[in-house]
Amino acid sequence: MEHSPAVHTKFANAILAFYPLFPVPVYFSVLTGYPLLWVSLIIAVIPLVVYFWQNRRIVARTPFDIPILIFICGTVIGFIVSPDKNVAIGALSSTMASILVYYGLVANGGASRKYWMWTGGIICFISLLLSLWFLSQGSHRILSFNQWAFNLFSMLPKTTGPVLQWNTIGALLAVLIPPISIFIFLKYNNVIKITATILWLFFTLVLFLSDSGAGWLAFIVSLGFILVCWRKRLIWVLAPSLGLIAGGAVIFYYKTQWLRTTFSSISLGGRIDLWKNTLYLIKGKTIILGLGLGAWFKVYSSHYASAVPIVHNSYLDLYCDAGILGVIAMTSAAVIFIRLSINLFKSSLRNLENWIAIGLIASIIAGAVFAVFDVTTSITHVFDKGYVYLSLPLLWIGAALFALINAKFSNVVPTFRISKNT
Repeated sequence: MEHSPAVHTKFANAILAFYPLFPVPVYFSVLTGYPLLWVSLIIAVIPLVVYFWQNRRIVARTPFDIPILIFICGTVIGFIVSPDKNVAIGALSSTMASILVYYGLVANGGASRKYWMWTGGIICFISLLLSLWFLSQGSHRILSFNQWAFNLFSMLPKTTGPVLQWNTIGALLAVLIPPISIFIFLKYNNVIKITATILWLFFTLVLFLSDSGAGWLAFIVSLGFILVCWRKRLIWVLAPSLGLIAGGAVIFYYKTQWLRTTFSSISLGGRIDLWKNTLYLIKGKTIILGLGLGAWFKVYSSHYASAVPIVHNSYLDLYCDAGILGVIAMTSAAVIFIRLSINLFKSSLRNLENWIAIGLIASIIAGAVFAVFDVTTSITHVFDKGYVYLSLPLLWIGAALFALINAKFSNVVPTFRISKNT
């Protein structure tokens, strides 16, 4: 029996609606070996074929297409020069999966507001589960202010696989909280406002309990940015207040155990030595090509007796993976991001889309701050027989949402107002 074109279109639209989820099996394949990688890759590209069938182009056009193309070229070259192709194939596959997540989100740019509310709800729900997972069995530091929380959730079921580390949950929550904050400032829907307030309080509490110093710094910077956008005069209050807090922290640093643990000078010194050692390894052709995709751990371990699994700096990690092309891609994307952000600040801040963009800008700023102290774009999981290198889609999700919101700058929505604002 023949199906009408309308049936085919509905089926295709349903596939595209779930486009961002199709690459997810790739991450499980790289991390656990199940399902088989080639099966996951076939699943991941199904929406790509459907999108081409509907639109006669491979992907939707976005402001970041050229940086992404440069990044793909650098990643492929990194795969070619990598000394360990088994690790590199997992790194390449998960990187391409992250890019597909990006284009899966932007492919639904014309979807209803309800679709995006569901998308945001799913992201918050997953983050909620990860927060509970961290509190129940994550790798953490027990201090006077957080011991009760880990004891409270210790009865939850345990897993035998990898667990979340305090900076991992710190990075996730530092970039998640800013967009949620926006819905607290908006006079929008009371149910959404109350839900956002509850989520904000819970995620902020978990971030505090995680004892992630980098997460705290990223959170403070992003929150300050949002508050200044809300009321520019607050900068004259926030700047001296933060100065006083920083000064007090310096004065009481050696007298307070948790301060010395959270902002460990020994840990920072170790990171600086790690960065210096890594830069010593980059010479000759590796200045242009990098060390190879996912190869930092193997190359570093062969020169230095260290069990450190990551380079603790996302920018240096990108350079090691994709060489000079990776740096060019990141720099050009940053220039585009800044230009689009400036255009936003010049436009009216009285509509919903632009204020959500403010939240996304704050989120990306938080991620950029955190990336100085840790790797937020990938995971290196070391086990007895070797290691796997897995790209994470966190940055790609933020970039996709920011690109979509920027496309709506011209759509003024007068029914939304900013609480106690201009």
